[in-house]
Amino acid sequence: MYPSRRPRFSALAAALLAAPVVLSAVPATAVTGPATALTGADAPAQLNHVAKINVGEQTACTGTLIDPQWVLTAATCFAADGRPPAGKPAITTTVTTGRTDLTQTNGSVLSAIQLVPHADRDLVLVKLDARITDPSITPIRLATTPAAAGEELVKAGFGRTRTEWVPDKLHTATFTVASTTGTTVDLNGSDTATVCKGDAGGPTLRSANGTTELVAITSRSWQGGCLGNDPAETRTGAVDSRVDDISDWVDHATSRNPDDLTGDGKADLAAVKDDGILWVYPGTGKPGMNTLGTRYQAGTGWKSQDVITIGDLNNDGIGDLLSRQASDGTLWVYPGTGKPGMDTLGTRYQAGRNWQTQDATRTGDFNGDGRTDVLTRQASDGTLWVYPGTGKPGMDTLGTRYQAGTGWGPYRII
Repeated sequence: MYPSRRPRFSALAAALLAAPVVLSAVPATAVTGPATALTGADAPAQLNHVAKINVGEQTACTGTLIDPQWVLTAATCFAADGRPPAGKPAITTTVTTGRTDLTQTNGSVLSAIQLVPHADRDLVLVKLDARITDPSITPIRLATTPAAAGEELVKAGFGRTRTEWVPDKLHTATFTVASTTGTTVDLNGSDTATVCKGDAGGPTLRSANGTTELVAITSRSWQGGCLGNDPAETRTGAVDSRVDDISDWVDHATSRNPDDLTGDGKADLAAVKDDGILWVYPGTGKPGMNTLGTRYQAGTGWKSQDVITIGDLNNDGIGDLLSRQASDGTLWVYPGTGKPGMDTLGTRYQAGRNWQTQDATRTGDFNGDGRTDVLTRQASDGTLWVYPGTGKPGMDTLGTRYQAGTGWGPYRII
């Protein structure tokens, strides 16, 4: 149960306690917990970059599409202390975008496959299991200047309202900036603008020269006037996390390389010596003779494999090794762990059979859906084939192949 007359900050299901924060527009009282939902008008259809995030069956938040495969939201949607572990979400999470009315069937519903939490703010990037290719669903750009005192900004969220427990429609309301710190924005609400449960992670927006941009992400609020809240609580202020200065962090996280075995975002090399030892040469991102760091041993007995290539076959954000067994053409995936040394690769699983008919293999996102595919050349006639990746393990790793070219036999290296 929430303490009475204290601000609530939650992701819809339960009270989530956070570090105390002082609201500048109200008496100096601690703001306890993660963010909540928004009461105001139904949102216009142009806000289809706003996402509804369902963490399991009990918890819901709001988020914002900032890249075709990434949504930005509050870290407290996934962990009470605002520090969810990086990697695959601990609870099955689905993200709905392109719908300001959840009763409709348009837009996209995708699974979340990876979390990248910010080091010192209530922010987390959520990777979707595929890119959103619908041209009507456009990611929003980040602001490059901070919110200014007195500026009016618009919040959007799918959370609770004054009269609805679980609304189907996105709502918006206008708030006024009280002050800005190095990491947060304090906002004043009103009788018609308050943040309630379910709006955690929702966007705070400004219109600049006719373009809407993302200024901050909903983090904490008092929930004054929200359905189910203490009627004696009338404060409508909120505290947001700034996003106008996080572009470097976003760029690093969203440009994760599918050839990255070490989990640092840089492409690595894998090589097998004549003695069958597998070596990993970590990429440094530097030019010249410093391009690769000190190699480390990642396996033994690899003489049995006659083809290896790196790609994120299981769609978890870390590169895996794809290999072919020389004796019978069995295709194996060795999932990457992001760890160094002999723990670099997890337990392998079979992804195909009879691949000895193919004499060239490489990985890449050839169909543009955000998943790693496999391209091969048929040895007998030089036909080029693409096997689309599914992100699933086992024999479902690759979908039905399609032809991508003919006459590739004369080429010695692909």
